[in-house]
Amino acid sequence: MADKEQLHQLIEQLPYEEISAAERYLRFLIAQESPVDPERLARIDAAHVHRSPGIPHEEVLREFGL
Repeated sequence: MADKEQLHQLIEQLPYEEISAAERYLRFLIAQESPVDPERLARIDAAHVHRSPGIPHEEVLREFGL
């Protein structure tokens, strides 16, 4: 795991043009109220791997009588 000193070193290596993007990202991370639950991330990853075939548009319209 990276410590703050390592992060400072990485920031020092960033090209000047990327500083504002890095700042926005760090502010985004700080603003997060709680970290994402690892179990939720696992479910999201599984959903990406095992995609549902979905419901054809025509079937949805038919279901609603349209």
